[in-house]
Amino acid sequence: MTICWCGSSDLIPFGSGYGECRVCGTLISLQKLSSDHALVRDDETDFYGKKYWLQHQCNDLELPDIYERSRNDISERCIHWLNTLFKYRLFPAKVLELGCSHGGFTALLNKSGYDAIGVEMSPWVVDYAQKTFGIPVFVGPIENLDISRGSLDVIVLMDVLEHLSDPAATMAHCLHLLKADGLLLIQTPQFRTNMQYDDLVENGSPFLSQLMMDEHLYLFSKPSITEFFHRLGADYIAFESAMFAQYDMFFVVSRIPVQGNTPEQIDSALLGKPDGRHIQALLDLRARELESERKLFESEADRMARALQVKALTSMLQDVELDRAARGEQIETLTSMLKRAELDRAARGEQIETLTSMLRKIEAERVARGEQIESLVAGLRALFARPIFRRLAGLAGWSEVNKLAEWVVTPDE
Repeated sequence: MTICWCGSSDLIPFGSGYGECRVCGTLISLQKLSSDHALVRDDETDFYGKKYWLQHQCNDLELPDIYERSRNDISERCIHWLNTLFKYRLFPAKVLELGCSHGGFTALLNKSGYDAIGVEMSPWVVDYAQKTFGIPVFVGPIENLDISRGSLDVIVLMDVLEHLSDPAATMAHCLHLLKADGLLLIQTPQFRTNMQYDDLVENGSPFLSQLMMDEHLYLFSKPSITEFFHRLGADYIAFESAMFAQYDMFFVVSRIPVQGNTPEQIDSALLGKPDGRHIQALLDLRARELESERKLFESEADRMARALQVKALTSMLQDVELDRAARGEQIETLTSMLKRAELDRAARGEQIETLTSMLRKIEAERVARGEQIESLVAGLRALFARPIFRRLAGLAGWSEVNKLAEWVVTPDE
């Protein structure tokens, strides 16, 4: 049974290798690992040995190996961490970096005026850090080192907390090593409240890269890390901007209220020591780099917004052009129909004119025939008006003549 640091075993399945604690909200690896999983007795075979820093980092995680990181980290993440440490604790101060890797940040701390030492689990990494940066580095775990209780001002853990098999015990030990006003400076992946595994997969979330169940054993949220340190007696946490905010959180922990130093106080401290201007120059370079990145990001965002606008306008233009073409076709069709209608109208006009002309001729003929009939009727009337025709009409065999005479004499019938 997997038990959370808070003592609960009530877990909600999260993906195939993790469970989310219903009590504190921490994401916990379900991988069954031994308590000495992090120990390095043989650098050639143990998990966190030499191969972890070379083949595993490059081949499995697609990250730079320790050689490349020892060159590139100082000007990026190490400066970011140092700038935050200046805000909460200026030198001189005794600092221990737990999980110092290549030792670049520990070396930068010493250059800045701190009395800093490093701790790593791999003897090979310890030897590499000592030779590369000339700094004091010791083989852990920290619980085995001879460090006096209440002797340290700061303990730094960068991407370490999530690897601890018993984070409560290790952090309790670290707090014992700190002075009453001592600080923990921590960077660790952030499991956000209400995260759903299927949603992360669907959206391709960067946080998926942190789900390494044989390495990242505890992934805290801001509420769960606050509760975690509250139970250890460290109630004061100040969250800072993480360099990789898409999946990390970065914060300072103390047992007493933390107070920040002003930029003026930091500049004054740096100018008061020989190497201070070099450190200040690195900070300034990093600030200018970040400002350039910010401007580039804004420019790129504006470019993308304009590209989307151009795409939208192009689509609208294409729609208008299609509509214009459709209307053009419709106009051509209507024009053709109108031409045919006009031709038909003209043909019908000619036909009407022809029929009208024929009607006029017929009417003229009718009138002429009417006049002719009237002339004949008038002649007949005059003829039948003579007495002799009246007597003849009454003779036998003249019946038809008699009928005609009656019709002529009485045309109304």
